[in-house]
Amino acid sequence: MKPTYLITLLACLIPLISCSKKDNAGPGGGGNFGTGSIYYDWSEGAGLAVVYQLDLNNAVRSKALSYNPDRHAWDISRDRSRMIQSVADPGDYDGEIYRIINMSNGQTISEFKKKGTELSSFTAPLFSPDMSLIAVPPTFDRGLLILNAQGQLLKEVVTIAGNKIKGHICWMPDKSILCTVGNTIYRLNNSYTYGNVIAQLNFSDWNHVTASNDGSKIAFAAGKHIWLMAANGDNLKQITTSNNEEGYPVFSPDGQHLLIGTDYVGEGNAIQRWKLTIIPADGKQYNVNDGADSRVIPIKLKNSESTQELSNYIMEWR
Repeated sequence: MKPTYLITLLACLIPLISCSKKDNAGPGGGGNFGTGSIYYDWSEGAGLAVVYQLDLNNAVRSKALSYNPDRHAWDISRDRSRMIQSVADPGDYDGEIYRIINMSNGQTISEFKKKGTELSSFTAPLFSPDMSLIAVPPTFDRGLLILNAQGQLLKEVVTIAGNKIKGHICWMPDKSILCTVGNTIYRLNNSYTYGNVIAQLNFSDWNHVTASNDGSKIAFAAGKHIWLMAANGDNLKQITTSNNEEGYPVFSPDGQHLLIGTDYVGEGNAIQRWKLTIIPADGKQYNVNDGADSRVIPIKLKNSESTQELSNYIMEWR
């Protein structure tokens, strides 16, 4: 049996796209991707970051968010009804504003101030599956924060088994949370009082643990490639191979495909950049080198055989 560990808490304070392979239909062209949209950060004009929405039902690309130099990060609810943004607080250099927006009309539903510190004034809040809670990934000097929808701090998870939580986090369907400590993936229970070991990994570099919406599959990037396993840590498989690096896997809403970044230029460089690519999430391995595998779908502008859509920070499939 995998061990369970108690965790340390701080108390509550109260254009169009197509596939470059003509024999393999891409988004909007008959490919079996289910429904939904891909959202991703990239640039427009003179290097200004915007958020694009690419509708997989009709292959139309639009602008979901215009450039905002004060925006830190964003997340979209699973039903696509709401977006949460973290933006700089104009009245507090070390603070942030969390703003919840109605996706249908762009109107602000609510906003509240999140108190930051000198080392953690840039955060990336994530909606729980039912939007009742907000999780804030750990920063240099804060643990994993659990807030309610009004911005009240419910719990701060600092350590598991005496070690500080670090890196990316992910909600599970029952509002438990996947998180990482060192080379171990834990699943925190949904009262955030203990963590179960899901997997212990032997990689010097890995990131972005994510789960399918039904909670049955977990994917992550490690050793320059993408890996997939069952939610209990069984059946771990490397599912991409290439001459370059892949990163940041994102499941489709039905869990049958993964949006991934290929030809990845990572955090050690001045500019992050990866090419948007779709592969099946079936446990098979896919060669994602350009043109190497007809089952791999590079997201490209319509009528373009050379320009693949790029992202430089967040991407989601909703």
